[in-house]
Amino acid sequence: MEQLNGQDWASWPIQLSAGALSGVAIGYTIRKLTLVALFCVGLGLVFVYALTQWGIASVDWRAFDAQLQWVARQLQQWASGLFDNLSVAGAGFAAGVLLSLRLR
Repeated sequence: MEQLNGQDWASWPIQLSAGALSGVAIGYTIRKLTLVALFCVGLGLVFVYALTQWGIASVDWRAFDAQLQWVARQLQQWASGLFDNLSVAGAGFAAGVLLSLRLR
């Protein structure tokens, strides 16, 4: 059998399908957990906003925004590093996650 970068061509479909199947399962779980997390974060922001309107608390929204931008940059760096070393199973996994995020 021919080899490409030390991998057997016959194992690619198995790796791709196994990655896709596990990606669908993980993606579905991520989707549900993300909904719960976003609901909790939104509820917390509404609560903090209500406290500021009642004069109980004071929030530096510029510092809060700067922190959110820092987190977004860290997530972007993590995602780009993740896709730099993508294998066949990893490609199937990524496709499975993206597919499961589109499923209802």
